[in-house]
Amino acid sequence: MTCVKTWPLLLLLFFSLFSVVKDCQIPVLNGKFILSEESIKMNNFPEDSEAFVECPKGQERKEGSNSIICKNGKWSAVELSCKKIDCGLPEVSPHMNYSIPNGTLFGAYIQPKCERRYDLEGSSHRQCLVSGWSGRSECILITCDEPASIEHGNFIKPRNIPEVYDVIEYSCDENYTLSGKGSITCWENWEYNSPPPKCKEIQCQVPEISFGNQTEGNPPYSYKSKATFECWPGYRMKGFATSVCEESGWSALPACVEVITQTTATTTTNKTTTATATTTATATVTATTTATVTATTHSNGRKKDQPNSDLLSESSFKRNDTSATELNVLTASPSGKEMRLLKSVLCLTCNICHHIILTVNDDNELFCLVQV
Repeated sequence: MTCVKTWPLLLLLFFSLFSVVKDCQIPVLNGKFILSEESIKMNNFPEDSEAFVECPKGQERKEGSNSIICKNGKWSAVELSCKKIDCGLPEVSPHMNYSIPNGTLFGAYIQPKCERRYDLEGSSHRQCLVSGWSGRSECILITCDEPASIEHGNFIKPRNIPEVYDVIEYSCDENYTLSGKGSITCWENWEYNSPPPKCKEIQCQVPEISFGNQTEGNPPYSYKSKATFECWPGYRMKGFATSVCEESGWSALPACVEVITQTTATTTTNKTTTATATTTATATVTATTTATVTATTHSNGRKKDQPNSDLLSESSFKRNDTSATELNVLTASPSGKEMRLLKSVLCLTCNICHHIILTVNDDNELFCLVQV
């Protein structure tokens, strides 16, 4: 009777021993999710207890429950679904745009770029973080410092503070000229593209002309200095006698050109004259009734058919002579104070050597004259 009464108690004890429920361990989420800070602080997870999970850094909840339940010592499956945070387009900044090669999701980089004439100040790249875009960027207008002043000159700038691509124009005071570039430009590196020019005093070289002399003006020849010239006897001036020292040098210098005027002399003869040189060269002058000979007149008005004894020696022969005469032709210096031998020539009838002219005087004599 006693055994029958104790049997149910033994069965109840047996089932109670084997039906003890186990607690859950802390959830292991394998990096896909993280345990909430509140759940981390829990010391144990008994049956039917609830824990909360969150999306990892850089991600946010897309859908599904963020809680898990402890059942029979095991956690229920995570139903939470996450997606990357999208930082979106950065805020608009004046004169700036962005290069966005890989989108705007968490971890992506974008590159700010400035419009022309502006320079980037701040971060050259920005990254999408949990808090949003990292760093700060700004586009600043490019300017240059005040242009350097120059001695004996000044400059003109388009605005008070020169900006990029502004051109600074330089000029010099009177009597000075620019050496170097006349302008400088504010460039994209915040500097001018070249150093400023210099102003140098205008000076001209000593002027020279052929067949003439300077009569007025002495060195040094500064800006607007004048030099006056005259030509040698037998030459006339072409151009203005006075030249002026300008920025580019002397204004047009005059030129001295040789003066030759022609008159006609007529003589009548019925003779034929033959001159024979010892070198076997033969020259003949023949006139039947009228012989026309060219005479040359110098700028001083004296005709060469009136020979100058200072210019020729043994300079004539009678028209009825039978042999030619060798002439020692002399030339005078511009001052007329000295003579020198130019060359010896053989005077032959009407053949004209270089600058040697056959002419006749009133005594019916032939002459070879050199043009001086």
